[in-house]
Formats: sequence, structure tokens, C-alpha cells
Amino acid sequence: MRTFRQCLESAKHQTSPCREIIVIDRFSQDGILQFANSNGATVFQSNTNRSEARNIGLQNVSSEGVLFVDADMILPPTLIEECEQGLKKHDAIVIPEESVGIGFWAECRAAERRLHIGNNSIEAPRCFRRRALLSLGGYNPQLEAGEDWDLLNRAKSKGHSIGRVRARIIHDEGRLTLPRILEREFFYGQTFGKYIATNPHTAFRQVNPVKRIVIPGVTVASRDGLHGIGILILRSLEFAAAGVGHIVGRREPEVDWRGSK
Repeated sequence: MRTFRQCLESAKHQTSPCREIIVIDRFSQDGILQFANSNGATVFQSNTNRSEARNIGLQNVSSEGVLFVDADMILPPTLIEECEQGLKKHDAIVIPEESVGIGFWAECRAAERRLHIGNNSIEAPRCFRRRALLSLGGYNPQLEAGEDWDLLNRAKSKGHSIGRVRARIIHDEGRLTLPRILEREFFYGQTFGKYIATNPHTAFRQVNPVKRIVIPGVTVASRDGLHGIGILILRSLEFAAAGVGHIVGRREPEVDWRGSK
């Protein structure tokens, strides 16, 4: 609730007001529904994954542009204004992210994420022209991980123009513990194989261990040895947890999400 409150407040206090705010709630019991309703948001409750939740929002929004954010994100006050300007020239907009949090592992995550700003193979759009996104079929509902990259790849293949803004979203990850991080990576790994199967060439570049573990760790270690070593350890363990999740996830049958029966 703490991060959601911050997220909604930041969305309401923009230099260019949001036309509408839609919240997809998984039947939470911590007051999110009441807080969102009392602050002018439209709430849809559905026990779905992240991709399906975004598609629900996409189908119910009426504005020409749509921006997807998670409940633990804080928006800079000029973000909507910058996105509106960007969508005059582009079909999709990349928004850089910075991580904040409590504890050593959160510091490692923040140091690593700063290295990704401007990396076109890692950053993916969060803001779209609604018609362009609908033409792509929205997010792949089978994916709980890699869904942003999958959409980016499909947008590029269809020739959609992708721009970026200078404003940065703040990702408030709270207190990060190693068990919490690895549990999440295991969960994401269960569907990441589906992303690899549909995007093999780009996927293997994006998850190359040298690029995702060694280079970030060594780069940070050159100026901050402790956190550089932390990144090497953290990313190695994350890859291992995601790999185990991938093995478990391979047992699930494939379904054609585009409508075959």
C-alpha cells in the first residue's frame, strides 16, 4: 500500500494531467481499492498476471496514449507531458528507470540498473499510442517475464517508431533480501522460456551471462569493489534461480494466445 499510494499520488501531480487513471487490482485486502476509488481512479479487479492486467487496462482506456506503470513506481512530475510530446513523433516511448531501496542488495540492484540507461537491448517502451499497441495485439498474456522485450521486438518488426524521454521513473523496491529476490526470479523463470521460444535471437543476446553478469559486475567494481562483487554474486544467483524456474515451467503446455482453439 505504501508504494501504491506514492505511485498514484505521483500520477495525479503531473504538469500535464492524466486524462484517466486505471488500476488493475488482484483483489487485494490492504485498502488499495478504496484508496484508488477515493482518488479518482477507475478500478478493475482481476486475478490475472501482469501482461493480462495491462491488456485489461488497454481495452478500457479511452485516451490516445497509454502509459503502463507498476504499483512500486514513482513518476517524475513532467513524465506525462514529455510522453505526450514524444507520441507526436513516435508510436512508443522508452522511459529510463532508476532503482531505490533499502539494504546492500538494493544498492547493488540500483548500481546495475544505472548501467542499463540508454541500452536499447535492455530498456523497453512503457508508453504507447493506443492504436499502435492494439495493432500489435497488446501484451502476450502467457508471459510474466520478458513481456516488455517481446512487445518491443514485435513493435520493431512492424516498423513502429520508438523514442525516449529524459524523465526517469523511480522504482521503489523497498527492503530487498536475497530470498525475496531469488523467489521472484524463480517465478519469472517459469515463463521466460516462452519468451526465448518466440524471440530466440534477441533473447540470447539479452540474457548473455557475460553481458548481464560479468560486465556489469566488473564495471561497477572498477570504482566500487564491494558493490561490484555484490552484483556478480547477485546476478549469478538470479540466473540460477531463473534457470530452475525455466526447467519447472517447461512442463506446462503451450497455448496459442492469439486465438487458436
